Amino acid sequence: MTIYDHRRTLSSAAGFDDIFELVKAATERSLKLHRAGLTLVLGDIPNSVGAYHEMGSNAIVMNRNILRIIEKLSNSRSKRNAYVFMILLHEYLHSLGYSSDRQVRELGKQITDAYLGRSHVAGEMAVRPLDQFFPELGQLSGFRDKGEYQTIRRFDSSSTPYIA
Repeated sequence: MTIYDHRRTLSSAAGFDDIFELVKAATERSLKLHRAGLTLVLGDIPNSVGAYHEMGSNAIVMNRNILRIIEKLSNSRSKRNAYVFMILLHEYLHSLGYSSDRQVRELGKQITDAYLGRSHVAGEMAVRPLDQFFPELGQLSGFRDKGEYQTIRRFDSSSTPYIA
């Protein structure tokens, strides 16, 4: 597949699982590393945190409030998917053992540039503040911690096809 095929696939991806498959493919292609069996959780966490992966765990927790705001602000599935790709890539790299945020941002940019091309917005999102892509984010992101978490049922399904 070419860079343009990868871009088209990301732009049309229907959900987290499809986007995460691209994240894993891009990472394996660039770093020759792979990890299976991760879980995605959407949570009400402080808006200063887009997502996190606790070292040694099998979960990526993504900020549900920021995701909802970006869905509301963006009229483009392509841009929303680029955001999800960038967040999942960042946390996937942490799950592979990279602990430095600076190193993960740089690796994220390199991987994205190689997989989606240097001009793709996901690569820029990896290294620049999010409000540069969604200027209204700061106005809408009042912290709303309800302490609720939702596990995404279909995620990393190519690694765990036996889980319903």
